[in-house]
Amino acid sequence: MKDKELKTTSLGIWYQQIPSMLVINPLGEIITPKFHNGSWYVVIKSKPVAVSNPRIPKLNYKLAMDFKTIFV
Repeated sequence: MKDKELKTTSLGIWYQQIPSMLVINPLGEIITPKFHNGSWYVVIKSKPVAVSNPRIPKLNYKLAMDFKTIFV
């Protein structure tokens, strides 16, 4: 992988960085998803949320930077 694919940034939202498939929390920390009943999930506010859920947008590094420029 290229270096820029491994960089993460704090956007204030949960998002999945593609193509690395890392899940990033609002503080910019990498969260390791857990596997249960055939799907990957992360715990958000004490509730499991599937990584494939539309609530967790999929952003590449460029889209994450664009989001940060506009909203943060």
